[in-house]
Amino acid sequence: MKKFFKIFGGIILVLVLLLALLPYLFKDQIMDRVKVEMDKAVDAKIEIADVSLSMFKNFPKLFVEIQGISVVGKGDFSNDTLAYVGSLYTAVDLGSAISGEQLNVGAIVLAKTKVNALVLESGKANWDISKAETEEVVEEESTEASDFKIIFEEVRVEDFALEYHDATLKANLVLADLDLNLNGDFSAKETNLNVNSTATGITFDFEGIKYLKNASLGLEAALAADLENMIFNFKENKLTLNDLEFGMMGSFAMLEDAYNMDIKLDAKKTDFKSLLSMVPEAFMKDVKGLETSGSLVLNAFIKGEYREDHMPAFGAKLKVADANIKYPDLPETINNIKIDAEVNHPGGDLDALVTDVNAFHLEVANNPIDAEIHIKTPISDPEISGLCKGVIDFAKIRHAIPMDSIKIAGIVTSDISFKGRLSAIEKEEYEKFMAKGDLKLKNFEFTTPDFPQGIRIVSSVLSFTPQFIRLNSFDSRIGKSDVQLKGRLENYIPYALKGKTLKGNFNMNSRSFDLNEFMTEEETAVETTDTIPMSVVPVPADLDIKFVANMQKIKFDKMLIEDVKGLIVVKNSVAKLTNLSMNMLKGQMTMNGSYSTKDVKKPNFDFGLDVKEFDIKSTYESLSMVKKMIPMALNCEGKVSSDLKIKSQLNEEMAPVMNTLNGKGAFHSRGIIIKDSKAFVALAKALKNDSYKRISVSKFDMNFVITNGNIIVKPFNTKIAGHQATIYGTQSVDGKLDFTMDMKLPKEELGSDVTKFLDKIPGNKSIQKLDVSVKITGTTNDPKVNLDLSKAIKQAKDAALKELKKKGKKDLEKKARDLFKKLF
Repeated sequence: MKKFFKIFGGIILVLVLLLALLPYLFKDQIMDRVKVEMDKAVDAKIEIADVSLSMFKNFPKLFVEIQGISVVGKGDFSNDTLAYVGSLYTAVDLGSAISGEQLNVGAIVLAKTKVNALVLESGKANWDISKAETEEVVEEESTEASDFKIIFEEVRVEDFALEYHDATLKANLVLADLDLNLNGDFSAKETNLNVNSTATGITFDFEGIKYLKNASLGLEAALAADLENMIFNFKENKLTLNDLEFGMMGSFAMLEDAYNMDIKLDAKKTDFKSLLSMVPEAFMKDVKGLETSGSLVLNAFIKGEYREDHMPAFGAKLKVADANIKYPDLPETINNIKIDAEVNHPGGDLDALVTDVNAFHLEVANNPIDAEIHIKTPISDPEISGLCKGVIDFAKIRHAIPMDSIKIAGIVTSDISFKGRLSAIEKEEYEKFMAKGDLKLKNFEFTTPDFPQGIRIVSSVLSFTPQFIRLNSFDSRIGKSDVQLKGRLENYIPYALKGKTLKGNFNMNSRSFDLNEFMTEEETAVETTDTIPMSVVPVPADLDIKFVANMQKIKFDKMLIEDVKGLIVVKNSVAKLTNLSMNMLKGQMTMNGSYSTKDVKKPNFDFGLDVKEFDIKSTYESLSMVKKMIPMALNCEGKVSSDLKIKSQLNEEMAPVMNTLNGKGAFHSRGIIIKDSKAFVALAKALKNDSYKRISVSKFDMNFVITNGNIIVKPFNTKIAGHQATIYGTQSVDGKLDFTMDMKLPKEELGSDVTKFLDKIPGNKSIQKLDVSVKITGTTNDPKVNLDLSKAIKQAKDAALKELKKKGKKDLEKKARDLFKKLF
């Protein structure tokens, strides 16, 4: 008996070991097989981190889990991950599999999934990864249906996230988290299914308008399911969208190439406050504390087949009557709110969609506002009509709507109406489109903590016609600055409805404009820097605006710019300047060129500058580019003119990226003084002559080229401290110097040591000036100066030999050579 138990115990141990080892023995084969089958089905890069099998997690069931499934596209989407599945797992009943009749798998769980769906402007979608079948598969008809069944009772989706970006529709949908539980008897032909799903963080925008922001969606439903024909009928259910709650009736069927729907939605809650839950918090704060009244009717339907080229009929109606809103801490009420809006589509082409806001009325602190809008044929040729009429006194409205730290005042009066087809505007048949009315602002003021300087519009009148909006007057104050505009905007209706280009022509005048007011507090608080950091200013792509500028004074940092005149054109993400002249830095400058943000991460400029009589010291203190390019200008006094053509990429602070700076030009000056420059202080030390610490440079014309930030100065002649000099060399992009000054210096300026040696040389009296090369190396912050006296030595040697030969003293000639060897 003892022996039997040993044998039986050994058998059990072997079985346990087999149960533990079998999953691992076949793991690689299973993973390879899964990859092969996936590769056959899709044209994408599929990666699987791991396949896990275990007999112990759900014993006696086999636990199967696939982890880290990633799907990456090819071609245009080779850098985009379409989907990532953290885990897909289930548990298989091996006993049912051995029977050969059915496979019981219990629950199927999809966990920690992220989907990134993209549609390019061409219409190409990154989820279109199915491989085209190269051969027609002929299926053999079977006279007997297979009795083998896969039985599961539950499908769960946990932590599912979705991003959908469609460039063709200009639509974006983000779903932060979805959890779904679907259970029932999936083995039956007809059954009841229970659905419980919640989705949070839903944000949706279409053509730049955000319709949902961080919304939540929930569904609790019982479905009568015909699984054989894939028809689902709604029984008890509840659909919630934020605080809106709907009842849902009807059916949903999955056809071979379409979906057939007949669904109706009716809002169960009929109080107006439930509708306010759809307003993003950024636009309406403290919704929970509101006192509201009024009735709500909201219903929708969808009926018919949805196919790739066919839309079902659908529609929605919203009616709000006798609604009021009152914030608890404010004395006034938003009252008499009325809304009558509906959307209808008969099915088929989406161009048949009709949208009507028949009435929109409210009164804010007894300020009435009315609006209507009607749109037909939105795809092919929008037919629109509407009106906007009302008076808004912001001083009163702040008693009904919380403004927090916003300061707003002034009166806005509008009376605008329009009717016609968009094609009439596009064809410039303005007589077929009616648009009339005006918008008036008087003593309008607006200030926020982020915009402390505020804006005040003393008066402004905008007149509307089908062709343009005329800005008859616009007199404003922005902080300490004033701006006056006159002109008109064209193409504003296609711009508003179809994203076309907005065109305009304006005359812009200002007596004083202070750019420093537009820097952030953090930036202006920095005292350790000479200039205020800026940030990239993007130029809109959908504008074509011309400004004829006439600005008397512009203040930027410590620099005063006066009499700014010229043409500024903003078009296709480029601001182009034409003959923009200004007085600055005690001189005058004319600019031609452009600033582009076509790639907003890599803005660039391409300018031609005609500078006349700029004060060097003022230029250095005001322009950071000069500090980087010519740091020695810090110690210069005088005026300089320049013909300069430069182009460069800009960084996030709008400063040139020096290794992308290219150009050419010339500097001209009638004379400058250099004092306490590091380079000339070093020269004075080398010559042992302090007079070179402060020197004058006479009239010069210097030509240079800039290649990838490296400055190459071509040889030019001038006088330094009254002595003839030729200067040339380079300054590298990282600030390394390699300059040469070839000078003719009096021998007495070469220092006492050199003078003493020269006094011992025969013929030295015939030498008035010596050729000296000054080599400037090192960096802009730490220049090194060395004297090259090789030419001076040769001059002295030649003079001595000439003197000795003339006297015929050959023995002294030998001594002279020996002396030179010792000296040099």
